Amino acid sequence: MGVPRYVGIPKDCLSCTLRANGDFCNLPPTPMAAFSAIGHLTLYPPNSVLLTEGHIPRGIYILCSGRAKLSVESKDGKIVILKIAGNRHVLGLSAVIFGGPSVITVTTIEYCQVKFVERESFLHFVEHDSSAAIACAAMLGRELTSSFSDVHELLLARSSTVKLARLLLSWVATEPRNRELRVASEFTHEEMAQMIGSSRETVTRLLSDLKRKDLIRLEGATLVIPNRIALQAMTS
Repeated sequence: MGVPRYVGIPKDCLSCTLRANGDFCNLPPTPMAAFSAIGHLTLYPPNSVLLTEGHIPRGIYILCSGRAKLSVESKDGKIVILKIAGNRHVLGLSAVIFGGPSVITVTTIEYCQVKFVERESFLHFVEHDSSAAIACAAMLGRELTSSFSDVHELLLARSSTVKLARLLLSWVATEPRNRELRVASEFTHEEMAQMIGSSRETVTRLLSDLKRKDLIRLEGATLVIPNRIALQAMTS
């Protein structure tokens, strides 16, 4: 897999064209300059492990671009993928703030531009700047709300069929159209099973059922949802 052309490593955060609202990118000028001066920017290849469940993180990782999967492992060795984190997601924040081990493993899916800040430098930065502390508190609040929502969806779905339908719909959630939605089918059946807490065999069978009912189809590496409303009806 080649490096995407849109990924470029800037010299610092101030000159970065990927800055956006929602994390430390939109701090006032003075703390923004201070944040830019700590840590470093790195381009990670796919399948790089940024955080490991049960291990104390060295610092925080901000996904400036690219995606990573957040997973946990059960006592019997079963992997569950909790979320696919996208651009601007701050990883390891709660573990660094509370001084405990990471409760998740984070692995890159594709090339990711990452801002890494060592734990000591980050804590010093937050302790000495109120705007950074407020931004940190806001991100922790969003992280808690998002985690609760993810668990709520996973536990209250009545069946694996509903969970799978919701997963497929989440991939096209930002599309305004109702018909003929297309998304790159980049996850294996095993990974999809890990996302809904099921088995690979079950996912393969359910996808075949959805194809037979003309609710989805595959065109090469592209998953096509002919009618989103019909697929949504399965989740109600």
